[in-house]
Amino acid sequence: MAPWVRHGLSLLELLVVLAVLGILGSLAYTNYSTAYRLRAAGAELKTFLLAARTEAIRRGTGVAVVPEGRGLLSCVDENRNRACDAREAVLRRFDPGGYGAALDLRSGFSPGLRFNALGRPNTGARLALRLGGRTLTLCVAMGGRVREVSGDGCP
Repeated sequence: MAPWVRHGLSLLELLVVLAVLGILGSLAYTNYSTAYRLRAAGAELKTFLLAARTEAIRRGTGVAVVPEGRGLLSCVDENRNRACDAREAVLRRFDPGGYGAALDLRSGFSPGLRFNALGRPNTGARLALRLGGRTLTLCVAMGGRVREVSGDGCP
């Protein structure tokens, strides 16, 4: 056998290979973890919006969805001002901070939106969740449908 041919790896070579694999594994885990948290936050936000719409239909009155701190608040909008006043019943809260995400709500006329007794919003809306350079966008159509879209805008 030729003198330059060796059998097996040295301990140092093995440690270098394991270190490289560990670094690559941690990067893959971080990307997967970010994507998973963003998806979970998006699913909870969609559930929050659909619950507000369903509650408006069930009660036969308007339900407002308004920004509150980092997240959103839904309440029964008895006086039709598209806001949650102190005497109006709070239905649910959504806080994306638990996932480490930031929320951006854009609607046509006001900082929030209002579902009427038929489950239709007063205006369409775009809600964008951002986490670690990734964005998940939900659109609320004029008919009340909530769907995820690719990109940053609503058609």
